[in-house]
Amino acid sequence: MAGGKGTRFTPLKPLVEVCGYPSYYHVMRTAKNFAEDIYLAVTVFSPLIYSDFPKVITSGKGYENDIYEAVKKVGIPVLVFPSDTPIIPLESVELLLKECKADICSLVNFGDYVGISLWRGYNTSNFQDIEYSGSKIFNINTYQDYVIVKYLCVEGV
Repeated sequence: MAGGKGTRFTPLKPLVEVCGYPSYYHVMRTAKNFAEDIYLAVTVFSPLIYSDFPKVITSGKGYENDIYEAVKKVGIPVLVFPSDTPIIPLESVELLLKECKADICSLVNFGDYVGISLWRGYNTSNFQDIEYSGSKIFNINTYQDYVIVKYLCVEGV
């Protein structure tokens, strides 16, 4: 998912440099551990709309709506990763895949939703939260979040 307007940080959020690469690059690298086919879900607001990567274009009516649209276009099962979570521990996704029993399972990290989800069906009433209590997963939603993630790069995380 790389389709937001970036009103809390910057519209270029998927492209901000994290550990020497754009944020979305780290997410795609993680996704390649779990899927052969990878699509960017973007709106017309996303700078990645012009990329050569396979993509689905959503209406931009909000994150939840855009996820639903993207999942319907790609088909199930599907893993959803937001482009603003560049440091994703592989074991967190493995836990999500192992523990998910519902149509839609969302990864929760220290009580917070991180935007990573597994869709095995379309019934939005059949959902499950999967808590990952390993290392912190940071969403880059603000400049302060960005500074923290940049610091983690320096520390070698």
